[in-house]
Amino acid sequence: MYLRNINEYKYKESIEIKGNIILDFDENNIPVALEILDAHKFFGVEKYSLKQPIGIKMNIEVGEEKIRVKAWFNFIFHLKEIENPVEVDTVNDIKLPATQTNFATVIA
Repeated sequence: MYLRNINEYKYKESIEIKGNIILDFDENNIPVALEILDAHKFFGVEKYSLKQPIGIKMNIEVGEEKIRVKAWFNFIFHLKEIENPVEVDTVNDIKLPATQTNFATVIA
């Protein structure tokens, strides 16, 4: 699963938050994309559920010492809406400046 900012940006670098979550930053050190490898396994849903999420809310905080991703993903799975919260963090060992970014999308 790959989610990115729809605005144009110049990619700078990626960091691995956990083994299957990768966060991309632009040249201004702003988080611009999130990738979840093997997302169907990570969320415990079928691949078809990932193709049409019904809602995504995400907050990315870069602090002096750590980078934290808090997110809520809503999918339809077996004809029911399920919410999968995600909260992961990693050490800010590349010394990115403090920032906060929010993303949200709702599919009607």
